[in-house]
Amino acid sequence: MKCAFAEHDKLALLIIGIVLFLTLYAFGSLLGVVILAVSLAIVVMPLKTWLSRFVSEQIAAFAVTFIVGCLVIGSLAFCVAILYGNADYLTQIITETYTALIGMQLITPGATSTPLIDVAGIINSHMDTIQSGFLSVVSGFTAAIFNSIIFFLTLFIFIYFGENIWRDLLSGIPDSLKSFVSHITEISSNTLYSIYIVHISTSVITFLLAIPFFYVLGYGHIVFWSLIVALFQLIPIIGPTLIMIFLGIYAIATGDYRAAALIAIIGYPVVCAIPDFLFRPIMMGKRTSIHPAIMWVGFFGGLWLMGIVGFVIGPLVLALLVASGRELIRIMKQAKENGWLEKAG
Repeated sequence: MKCAFAEHDKLALLIIGIVLFLTLYAFGSLLGVVILAVSLAIVVMPLKTWLSRFVSEQIAAFAVTFIVGCLVIGSLAFCVAILYGNADYLTQIITETYTALIGMQLITPGATSTPLIDVAGIINSHMDTIQSGFLSVVSGFTAAIFNSIIFFLTLFIFIYFGENIWRDLLSGIPDSLKSFVSHITEISSNTLYSIYIVHISTSVITFLLAIPFFYVLGYGHIVFWSLIVALFQLIPIIGPTLIMIFLGIYAIATGDYRAAALIAIIGYPVVCAIPDFLFRPIMMGKRTSIHPAIMWVGFFGGLWLMGIVGFVIGPLVLALLVASGRELIRIMKQAKENGWLEKAG
């Protein structure tokens, strides 16, 4: 069978491969930032397409990038401000819970002849580690600035040129593969939609549902607790259930059985279960045919192996693996049927 590429095209492909290798070698440390930007660009592309009906594509791409930037920076600033402002309160809650559990003899600090563990002292000792970590973050502030610049520039580039780049790539694919590539594209976009839109929307819904609950609970710091459960909602399976368990232990340890009953009867069903088992399936609809368990393996495995970028890459890779497996099964079945037809002929 004659190769479809001419000799000079083979040389060009070799040079292209070398260029790609050198690019990955030189900018490999930025690969995670680029992947996050490209995946997010795919998700927000429909917004850019809609805005392009009223303004030029360049202005629409800039507007979408600006909106995403404001949302990301604003959300991070809000979270940092709330968490930092309630750090002492969280320390107090943990200390009170630990001390109460010791008083109830549910946990033992050690031998009876030894004094109680100075919980506040232990936490304060860990503050030195936190402060040193904060200093290291400050020392890497320049790197964070450059990563942010690269992220938003890459986001803008792929929002602006992404559709044209993808259209050009598809034009060079053989017709026999276009159906499979289209299926892979659909799986990828649905998976990214699940990662970004559904997860973040579920987290926001959890935050809104948590505000009235924590108001009724009466512990104060309503926005802080609502933010905590919303952030934990981003963690698959576990979600804000851990926070409810912690608050339940705190309520029982301090003798506040009213709060414990509210957490069990209202807190978990409303704040934890409703977003996960009602809103999440509604928002997902039929956009994905990948079992949620596979997505969870992707989330946890990706985070464990690749860090924050694994939150996106892990589920996406497993979704593509499942789609490729289904295509392999289809090809094998078709080959088997063709073999039987040839024998019958």
